[in-house]
Amino acid sequence: MASKQTFGMRRLARAVTFSLVAGGLTVPLAGMAADVPAAVTQDLYEKGGVEHWLPKAEDGEIFAQYVLGHMYCTGKKVEQDYEKGLRWYRAAAEAGFAPSELAVGTLYFEGQGTDRDVAEAARWFERAAEKGYARAQSNLAALYLGGDGIEADYDKALHWYGEAASQGHMVARYNLAMMYAHGLGMDEPDYIAAYGLLSPMVENGHRAATELMESFAGEMDKEELAAARDLSKKLREQDSMQVALDERSARR
Repeated sequence: MASKQTFGMRRLARAVTFSLVAGGLTVPLAGMAADVPAAVTQDLYEKGGVEHWLPKAEDGEIFAQYVLGHMYCTGKKVEQDYEKGLRWYRAAAEAGFAPSELAVGTLYFEGQGTDRDVAEAARWFERAAEKGYARAQSNLAALYLGGDGIEADYDKALHWYGEAASQGHMVARYNLAMMYAHGLGMDEPDYIAAYGLLSPMVENGHRAATELMESFAGEMDKEELAAARDLSKKLREQDSMQVALDERSARR
């Protein structure tokens, strides 16, 4: 029993650490404010660095503010300066740009350019999460799962991991399965739901998903395995994932 508990705690630590990542410059913007420009995939610095983006940012161009935030935080074509990076990220975040809200939250979580403040990080993650931004939803879930700096809340962690997983966010899908496998936020583990979530990841060679499935699959009987495989088919469709999980939760 002790080894299983230790194994579970390692997975919990991995879930929290692995989820908290800052966004890159190529980002999906579905659900953003209508006047926010779409992110682009070309080299954002091909036309120059600060001299190109600063005038645009000072004129209130949201994406330019976001790019400047990224430049200063990463030291791309400019001396690294987290305080300046945070200032420009925040300018775009205050305008409702979800990737910047994610970035501001990450800087508060890491204590870069400001004092570390997990509650403030959660506030910024939530702003982006409510817009449907999957990476922020996964990060917010990780904070509620870990309870480091804010009060742990497994129900909220399940909710936000579910929202992100429904959009195809694989880290969130894995961590959601981990919560079901360990019964976090429920009366007992739900191996059927965990198996259903993990199956496509295992088929694609995801090592951590394979290890997690192997940790409990041997405890499932034939009827449970059959139910898990049936549920897996429903969980492969992102549009029906949350509905299928809600239906299973109602039956528990």
